[in-house]
Amino acid sequence: MEQQPTDLAADAQSLRGPIANLVNQGRLKEAKEQCAAGRLRFPQDAWLATMQAYVLLIFGESKEAATVASEALSLGSEDPLVWLVLGAAHRNRGRHEDAVEALAHAHLDFPDRTDAATMLIEETAAAYGVERGRKAFEEVFERLPHQDVTMSWAKLLFGAGLDDEMPSGAVSAAIMSVPQWVARSGAALDWLGEREVVQVEDPPIFGEPPKDRFAASVPGYVTYATTLRDATIFAKSSIILTADGAALNDTLADERFGRFVDIPHETLVAARAGERMLLDTGRYQFVEIDSAVMLSGAASEHFGHWVPEYLCKLPYLEHHPRFAELPIIVDSGMPAQHVEFLSLLVPNRIVQIPAGVAMRCGELLVASPMTFFPVHMTPNHEVPPENQGGVATGCLRFIQERIRDRMGQPEPQGRKLYLSRKNSTWRRLLNEDEIGAALAERGFEVVYPEEMSFTEQVRMFQSADVVVAPNGSSVVNAIHASTDLKLVVLSQRSLFNWRTFNGCMRELGYDMTLVCSEAGNEEKHSNYAMPLATLLDALDSLPP
Repeated sequence: MEQQPTDLAADAQSLRGPIANLVNQGRLKEAKEQCAAGRLRFPQDAWLATMQAYVLLIFGESKEAATVASEALSLGSEDPLVWLVLGAAHRNRGRHEDAVEALAHAHLDFPDRTDAATMLIEETAAAYGVERGRKAFEEVFERLPHQDVTMSWAKLLFGAGLDDEMPSGAVSAAIMSVPQWVARSGAALDWLGEREVVQVEDPPIFGEPPKDRFAASVPGYVTYATTLRDATIFAKSSIILTADGAALNDTLADERFGRFVDIPHETLVAARAGERMLLDTGRYQFVEIDSAVMLSGAASEHFGHWVPEYLCKLPYLEHHPRFAELPIIVDSGMPAQHVEFLSLLVPNRIVQIPAGVAMRCGELLVASPMTFFPVHMTPNHEVPPENQGGVATGCLRFIQERIRDRMGQPEPQGRKLYLSRKNSTWRRLLNEDEIGAALAERGFEVVYPEEMSFTEQVRMFQSADVVVAPNGSSVVNAIHASTDLKLVVLSQRSLFNWRTFNGCMRELGYDMTLVCSEAGNEEKHSNYAMPLATLLDALDSLPP
């Protein structure tokens, strides 16, 4: 018996739930296969055509997605998603006029979707020029006054060099260092110190000859502490916005290497072109504060940045006559150990800047970084390894001595410690269980620094005779141990910035040995495996 149209429609509709569930679960390959199979059986079903077009678009098959979306429309699809898919597919293929037509439908059907709105503005400008894009922005923004819509237009203006026409909530700013900006204003820095010098030296790698180890003295920055007036800082950002529209950041403005700094973590920055950047200020709630010290910034929650980028500014800040009387601004959401560490170093009141908040400061006390110390760098950058971060010995000595003054320096207790990274999300030791079990048999305690207070971590290092630690920032706290500490660090084959840390540690009187993985790697935070036999041989070679 021939199947009736109503039966065919019912069978086609029975596929909708399973396919939609696959898409919602992210099982897109299976969804793609079921869409293709379903369309072979039911080529006249508009819903299947729409969903197939959507999945094809996700897979980057824009030409096929556009073809199938057009078929869905010809089949009478009333799903507004089909217009959005068609517009995005045309956009991806550079067919801007066709994209405008489809996205105009999508925006009317999806008046609350910012993706449809922003693509319509951008494609209108791409197809017909900035002035038509302006009209599209005005019409869209009247219906959907959202910051995403504002910034889509601001990016177009920024790209066209029309910085003077920025809408409210967007700022095009020149990138400058604090010393550059102060000099431009005709003023002088409140305190100017000496140029730091960073000692850089490759650490010894167990089993490898020492003759080719790199060693150098690398110039850092001239140090300063100064007050900026009418300056604005933003939560989780290292950029300071001045009243006259400059974006201050010494690392980004570095004359030699600033152009190689990548800033995906700076959500304040919407775009960057040469020596200017576009700031998305409209997403922040602005509050006022009379005066404060800035120790907030983009990577403050990471201990490996908290110490060298932030706490190491304290010896400079203390030269400023008003430092002791001012509160210190830090980011909210940092680990409690970070705030505890800061509280042990200085008695200043601590103010946390919440996420999504900008603080306008009548007076903002800032200090220089020690040296060029970026969070991320662009691919194929030209920054020599010895210039990729670094720690000035005097800054770590300041921290070491201040904590010793506060907590004392008891004698080591002969403990043997293994600092586990089992709970970490990156740079994990792949055979951690094997390593930990073997060390436990040798009398090592397996400890988890992230579960300890800062004070407990200091006491742990002070009590230790031997520490084995996978590559991680917890090793920084070894400066609180006796200089007799036997420190063994497990690392990937590539050293990355270990040479800069080792140079400073050597000046402080510490020796460390690296035990490296056999396989090479190009990514600083990649996971790695450690040959157990090599580690045990390294431990056996330690002096008694």
